[in-house]
Amino acid sequence: MQLLTLTVLSRHEEGRWNATTLENLPDNINVDTMLWIDAQDLSPEEILLLNERFGLTDELNLVELVKEGRRSKIEEHQDLVSCYTIFPNQDDFISGAKINRLAFVVGKRWIITIHKGYSDITCTVYKKISTHGYFALSLLPSTDILLFIFLDLITNEFFLVSDLVHLRLQTLGKEAGRLFREKSKQITTNFGEEIAKSRDQALALRQSIGPLREIVGRITRGEFALISSDILPRFENLYDRTISLIDVVDTNRDQIHEIGDILINAQTLTTNNIIRLLTIVSAIFLPLTLIAGICGTNFFASGITLGFYIMIAVMVGITVGLISIFRNKGWL
Repeated sequence: MQLLTLTVLSRHEEGRWNATTLENLPDNINVDTMLWIDAQDLSPEEILLLNERFGLTDELNLVELVKEGRRSKIEEHQDLVSCYTIFPNQDDFISGAKINRLAFVVGKRWIITIHKGYSDITCTVYKKISTHGYFALSLLPSTDILLFIFLDLITNEFFLVSDLVHLRLQTLGKEAGRLFREKSKQITTNFGEEIAKSRDQALALRQSIGPLREIVGRITRGEFALISSDILPRFENLYDRTISLIDVVDTNRDQIHEIGDILINAQTLTTNNIIRLLTIVSAIFLPLTLIAGICGTNFFASGITLGFYIMIAVMVGITVGLISIFRNKGWL
């Protein structure tokens, strides 16, 4: 299986992008073309090959670039730009909060995408270039256009995952509302765990969106010479989308807090109902115990059998009376 995909992008006569797959790295890249290298699970030999071919220094270490535990960021290295991004996977995020990682090394006429394992983002870009292309964005393919395409797709992935989280929170909100109508034994024991899981997912989204906004913001401010001024308006629109995305995630976090408050209120209401029931039972049996203690129950031994039945009748009357009073007051 070939894990290093080499694609030359050029302008087609019909106005769309033309993609040509190569077997080996070309010695030269023409002015009107660009080279896209998609590297999956880089081997030491491939790292050495890329370092020698594109003159990558120790400062720009491809191994460190895709190392886990880093936050998304973008840096400039002389005439190169390196970018590292983390983003959620819409297929696995809800079940396991899985995070994908995708790194870029951008030159003037070449771009390297680096990832571990299969990448939906790179495959989506490759399929669209192979079919329709991105000629609506630019007639001539360039590295800054391709970087914008990748960051735009990553932002879309955040929106898709945020929608899934929102739908999940709506379901939890409905379940939380039913807690006030159902008996305590019908409350699912894993409801609190689902809320905690959703809170962790929203936190993971928020922590990964912030650095992405910083990346797009730095590009928008024109900090990188490789990004042409013609494409900056597109990055400005993308920056606005990242701000909207943060608002969406913050709304989801507020909704999680509301559901948590509903759960706490439902549990408090259940506890209050139990205490009220026990108090009513105690209030009913207290006078009965008092009567039994005063009168005694050894009526048959003393020959006063009628007294026993009178005491029972009084107890029944007190019980019925107390129950009626409690019902009239809405305590039962």
